[in-house]
Amino acid sequence: MTSLLVSACAPVSPSYTDPTPAARLGAIRESAQSGNMDDAQSLVANLASDDPTIRFAAISALHRLTGETNGYRFDDPWESRALAISAWKAWLAKQPTPAH
Repeated sequence: MTSLLVSACAPVSPSYTDPTPAARLGAIRESAQSGNMDDAQSLVANLASDDPTIRFAAISALHRLTGETNGYRFDDPWESRALAISAWKAWLAKQPTPAH
């Protein structure tokens, strides 16, 4: 029983590919704090999340990094969010490709 509790409380590594909200929130937080635009595509992708907390964190990070929201509001109906996500995708297309 003790090993189950220890593993259940293990820290979650930040990751955009991990489906758990805690991992995604950690990745979003790291992106916002770094000021690095390399993760902008992942942030924009998370604007379409079913989880309003993920959407809020993603738009907050994008706003912090760019100063823009492109009309996106995390709590708007899907149709409104979809229009704003299209605007973000157009914005992404104009950005230089990050060098890795």
